[in-house]
Amino acid sequence: MSKKLKEGGLGDLAHAAERDHEVQMARADLYKIAKYAIKLHDMLKTVSEAEGIEGWQQSKITKAADYIGSVYHAMDYDMKFAESKQTKNVLKRSKTMTEESYLEAMQAKVAKKVDKKVSEKESPAGGPACWTGKKIGSPKTKMKGGKRVNNCVDDGK
Repeated sequence: MSKKLKEGGLGDLAHAAERDHEVQMARADLYKIAKYAIKLHDMLKTVSEAEGIEGWQQSKITKAADYIGSVYHAMDYDMKFAESKQTKNVLKRSKTMTEESYLEAMQAKVAKKVDKKVSEKESPAGGPACWTGKKIGSPKTKMKGGKRVNNCVDDGK
Protein backbone atom coordinates (compact mmCIF):
# COMPACT_ATOMS: atom_id res chain seq x y z
CA MET A 1 0.00 0.00 0.00
CA SER A 2 1.45 3.37 -0.98
CA LYS A 3 2.28 6.11 1.51
CA LYS A 4 -0.49 8.37 0.12
CA LEU A 5 -3.13 5.73 0.74
CA LYS A 6 -1.88 5.17 4.30
CA GLU A 7 -2.00 8.92 5.06
CA GLY A 8 -5.59 9.23 3.87
CA GLY A 9 -4.67 10.70 0.48
CA LEU A 10 -7.19 8.54 -1.34
CA GLY A 11 -9.25 11.64 -2.14
CA ASP A 12 -6.19 13.32 -3.67
CA LEU A 13 -5.51 10.27 -5.82
CA ALA A 14 -9.15 10.09 -6.93
CA HIS A 15 -9.11 13.81 -7.76
CA ALA A 16 -5.91 13.40 -9.81
CA ALA A 17 -7.39 10.45 -11.71
CA GLU A 18 -10.60 12.38 -12.36
CA ARG A 19 -8.65 15.44 -13.52
CA ASP A 20 -6.66 13.29 -15.96
CA HIS A 21 -9.88 11.78 -17.21
CA GLU A 22 -11.39 15.26 -17.69
CA VAL A 23 -8.55 16.23 -20.01
CA GLN A 24 -9.04 13.08 -22.06
CA MET A 25 -12.79 13.73 -22.26
CA ALA A 26 -12.23 17.36 -23.23
CA ARG A 27 -9.85 16.35 -26.02
CA ALA A 28 -12.38 13.81 -27.31
CA ASP A 29 -15.17 16.40 -27.20
CA LEU A 30 -12.99 18.98 -28.99
CA TYR A 31 -12.25 16.44 -31.71
CA LYS A 32 -15.97 15.76 -32.13
CA ILE A 33 -16.74 19.51 -32.20
CA ALA A 34 -14.09 20.11 -34.85
CA LYS A 35 -15.35 17.21 -36.97
CA TYR A 36 -18.97 18.43 -36.85
CA ALA A 37 -17.93 22.05 -37.39
CA ILE A 38 -16.13 21.14 -40.61
CA LYS A 39 -19.13 19.12 -41.82
CA LEU A 40 -21.55 21.96 -40.97
CA HIS A 41 -19.30 24.47 -42.67
CA ASP A 42 -19.35 22.35 -45.84
CA MET A 43 -23.15 21.94 -45.60
CA LEU A 44 -23.65 25.70 -45.31
CA LYS A 45 -21.68 26.29 -48.51
CA THR A 46 -24.73 25.02 -50.39
CA VAL A 47 -27.24 27.14 -48.44
CA SER A 48 -27.93 30.61 -49.83
CA GLU A 49 -28.54 33.67 -47.65
CA ALA A 50 -32.09 33.76 -48.99
CA GLU A 51 -32.73 30.19 -47.78
CA GLY A 52 -30.87 30.75 -44.52
CA ILE A 53 -31.01 28.47 -41.51
CA GLU A 54 -33.49 28.35 -38.68
CA GLY A 55 -33.07 30.75 -35.79
CA TRP A 56 -32.53 28.04 -33.19
CA GLN A 57 -29.75 26.53 -35.35
CA GLN A 58 -27.93 29.87 -35.61
CA SER A 59 -28.40 30.39 -31.88
CA LYS A 60 -26.80 27.03 -31.04
CA ILE A 61 -23.84 27.70 -33.35
CA THR A 62 -23.33 31.14 -31.81
CA LYS A 63 -23.52 29.76 -28.27
CA ALA A 64 -21.07 26.95 -29.06
CA ALA A 65 -18.61 29.42 -30.60
CA ASP A 66 -18.90 31.66 -27.54
CA TYR A 67 -18.34 28.79 -25.11
CA ILE A 68 -15.32 27.43 -27.00
CA GLY A 69 -13.87 30.93 -27.31
CA SER A 70 -14.26 31.55 -23.58
CA VAL A 71 -12.45 28.34 -22.65
CA TYR A 72 -9.70 28.98 -25.18
CA HIS A 73 -9.01 32.54 -23.99
CA ALA A 74 -9.04 31.53 -20.30
CA MET A 75 -6.59 28.68 -20.87
CA ASP A 76 -4.43 30.79 -23.19
CA TYR A 77 -4.18 33.49 -20.51
CA ASP A 78 -3.31 30.94 -17.80
CA MET A 79 -0.63 29.35 -19.96
CA LYS A 80 0.91 32.68 -20.92
CA PHE A 81 1.14 34.05 -17.40
CA ALA A 82 1.41 30.79 -15.42
CA GLU A 83 -0.35 32.38 -12.43
CA SER A 84 -2.88 29.73 -11.50
CA LYS A 85 -1.99 26.64 -9.52
CA GLN A 86 -3.43 24.46 -12.25
CA THR A 87 -1.15 26.07 -14.83
CA LYS A 88 1.89 25.60 -12.60
CA ASN A 89 1.00 21.90 -12.51
CA VAL A 90 0.82 21.93 -16.31
CA LEU A 91 4.36 23.32 -16.36
CA LYS A 92 5.54 20.43 -14.13
CA ARG A 93 4.06 17.61 -16.20
CA SER A 94 5.89 16.15 -19.17
CA LYS A 95 5.45 18.23 -22.30
CA THR A 96 5.86 17.78 -26.01
CA MET A 97 8.56 19.83 -27.66
CA THR A 98 5.98 22.26 -29.11
CA GLU A 99 4.37 22.95 -25.72
CA GLU A 100 7.76 23.33 -24.07
CA SER A 101 9.09 25.82 -26.61
CA TYR A 102 5.80 27.77 -26.50
CA LEU A 103 5.90 27.97 -22.69
CA GLU A 104 9.56 29.00 -22.70
CA ALA A 105 8.82 31.78 -25.18
CA MET A 106 5.84 33.00 -23.13
CA GLN A 107 7.87 32.90 -19.89
CA ALA A 108 10.63 34.92 -21.57
CA LYS A 109 8.08 37.52 -22.74
CA VAL A 110 6.59 37.80 -19.25
CA ALA A 111 10.05 38.11 -17.68
CA LYS A 112 10.95 40.85 -20.17
CA LYS A 113 7.77 42.79 -19.37
CA VAL A 114 8.33 42.41 -15.63
CA ASP A 115 11.94 43.59 -15.98
CA LYS A 116 10.76 46.56 -18.03
CA LYS A 117 8.17 47.53 -15.41
CA VAL A 118 10.75 47.27 -12.62
CA SER A 119 13.22 49.45 -14.50
CA GLU A 120 10.47 52.00 -15.26
CA LYS A 121 9.69 52.20 -11.53
CA GLU A 122 13.35 52.83 -10.77
CA SER A 123 13.62 55.35 -13.58
CA PRO A 124 10.59 57.64 -13.99
CA ALA A 125 12.13 59.45 -16.96
CA GLY A 126 12.57 56.18 -18.83
CA GLY A 127 16.38 56.37 -18.89
CA PRO A 128 18.91 54.68 -16.67
CA ALA A 129 18.40 54.85 -12.92
CA CYS A 130 20.49 57.16 -10.75
CA TRP A 131 24.15 56.37 -10.23
CA THR A 132 25.60 54.97 -7.01
CA GLY A 133 25.10 57.24 -4.00
CA LYS A 134 22.04 58.89 -5.52
CA LYS A 135 18.30 58.23 -5.38
CA ILE A 136 15.19 59.54 -7.13
CA GLY A 137 14.10 62.75 -5.43
CA SER A 138 10.82 64.58 -5.25
CA PRO A 139 9.67 65.50 -7.85
CA LYS A 140 10.84 62.34 -9.58
CA THR A 141 11.82 64.06 -12.83
CA LYS A 142 12.94 67.49 -13.97
CA MET A 143 13.62 69.30 -17.25
CA LYS A 144 17.30 69.68 -18.12
CA GLY A 145 18.47 70.98 -21.50
CA GLY A 146 14.99 70.52 -22.97
CA LYS A 147 14.85 66.84 -21.96
CA ARG A 148 13.04 65.16 -19.08
CA VAL A 149 15.58 63.46 -16.79
CA ASN A 150 15.51 61.77 -13.39
CA ASN A 151 15.80 64.08 -10.42
CA CYS A 152 18.74 62.32 -8.75
CA VAL A 153 19.66 63.59 -5.28
CA ASP A 154 22.14 62.42 -2.63
CA ASP A 155 20.78 59.41 -0.78
CA GLY A 156 22.18 60.70 2.54
CA LYS A 157 24.47 57.74 3.23
